Amino acid sequence: MNRGIIFDLDGTLADSLPGIAEGVNRALETLGKQRLSREEVRGMIGRGARNLCAQAIGYRDANGAPAAELEPMHAAFRHCYPSCWRGDFTLPYPGIQEMLRALAGHENKLAVLSNKPHDVTEPMVRELFPGIPFDPVLGFTGKFPRKPAPDALLHIAKLWNLPPHQITLVGDSLYDADTAKNAACRFVAVGWGYARQDELCAASPLPPAQDTSQLLSLLLHDDQPR
Repeated sequence: MNRGIIFDLDGTLADSLPGIAEGVNRALETLGKQRLSREEVRGMIGRGARNLCAQAIGYRDANGAPAAELEPMHAAFRHCYPSCWRGDFTLPYPGIQEMLRALAGHENKLAVLSNKPHDVTEPMVRELFPGIPFDPVLGFTGKFPRKPAPDALLHIAKLWNLPPHQITLVGDSLYDADTAKNAACRFVAVGWGYARQDELCAASPLPPAQDTSQLLSLLLHDDQPR
């Protein structure tokens, strides 16, 4: 049986694309730049706010973006996003609440691990999933490198006093798949997030779960390949 389950947030537990896109576009507008479509922003999600902002202004990632362009965009996004993710801009996926309550009822340890800044991750999880015993909830702070580095996941394993092979990471991206591989833990993919399905299928030992009932079954029966 699984003893610990760690969830990604964006594209896994919550459809946060509308809020992220709105935050990006408000930031772009403050800099006099053209807005992007939600579909354009979709492909930028998963590697943290700085990489998101770099891509939004036309660079591959934060390492390739000049600081003179990236820092104003990043500052504007960090200012705008906390005020625009709430309400209909960020919602749990259908069936997620019920699935989480079922997992908690089976005495699984539950956590959230996101590349989203921690000062947004923490209130978002607590507001969207009240009563779900996530412990801990970790966004990016700089204390640990972002996924796919395994450091933050291994930190959670240490807090839980569990070996990685007794932990499952649930996510929607190649970064999550690589994180699980790097940490030597089990990975279960969801098919409703932001990654391309063909890429996710190639990176996952199992086909992505297509609904929460299928995901719940995979998480309650640890007889699947890793």
